[in-house]
Amino acid sequence: MYYLNGEFQGKVSVIDRGLAYGHGLFETIRLSAGDLPLWNYHCVRLKNGAARLGLVINETLLEQFRDQLLDTCPKDGVIKIIVTAGSGGRGYRSDSDLMSNYLFQWFPLPNNPSANSERGISLKLCDYALSSTPKLAGIKHLNRLEQVLARAEWENEYTEGLMLDQQGNVIEGVSSNLFCCQDGHWLTPSLDQCGVAGVMRQYLLDELFPSLSIAVSEVNMSFDELLLMEQLFVCNSVVGIWPVVAIENYATWALGEETTHIQNQLRQALPCYA
Repeated sequence: MYYLNGEFQGKVSVIDRGLAYGHGLFETIRLSAGDLPLWNYHCVRLKNGAARLGLVINETLLEQFRDQLLDTCPKDGVIKIIVTAGSGGRGYRSDSDLMSNYLFQWFPLPNNPSANSERGISLKLCDYALSSTPKLAGIKHLNRLEQVLARAEWENEYTEGLMLDQQGNVIEGVSSNLFCCQDGHWLTPSLDQCGVAGVMRQYLLDELFPSLSIAVSEVNMSFDELLLMEQLFVCNSVVGIWPVVAIENYATWALGEETTHIQNQLRQALPCYA
């Protein structure tokens, strides 16, 4: 189910700049009982990304198209929003009078096994390394070719992949962010050079961890340093938190008590992740 600029199953133009150049942004949002619990976080990231890409976000239209989809789609699932720079022109320079296009889609929740959150997952160490692009770091722009190439490295033997940058620093999962703990202190990779600053990551940093009086540092971390951590988890706004119990044949971990505690607190704060 989808709407383009409020038109049910509208057609995307072949000269849309999102299609031609990846000039746009997207958000993938958990829908639960008709509610979007992290909507405000998604909006902030969308507006920040738009400012960096030179896009104009009409917040009135954004909310209007959101409500239109919510009125017609099932009450649970995943909402995907794509905002592109608009349609028209050939060449990299964007006309200043283009109007952004808004694509709103509904999808059913992915059928992830409950064991992922209860017993943890194993990660594949991806060969593909992320490029350093500070201007684009953190935002969720439409060009996801790096993640596409990384995800092609395995079939279904791993649940998620771990991505490093070209200097060998740990950055993120293919579709998630990473947290780890050493000596009672929590760390998460810095995303000032590359990677996506996930909405769940931001919620944990801004709200959940402070409510639990847990200190977190954003750091540069090598893969070897990661292997010395006591516990790890990955997170995103669709699945919540998944403990990490192995990275291929490099290391294994027991299910961490602190990770389980954080999971339980997230479920209390946002029951859709229960």
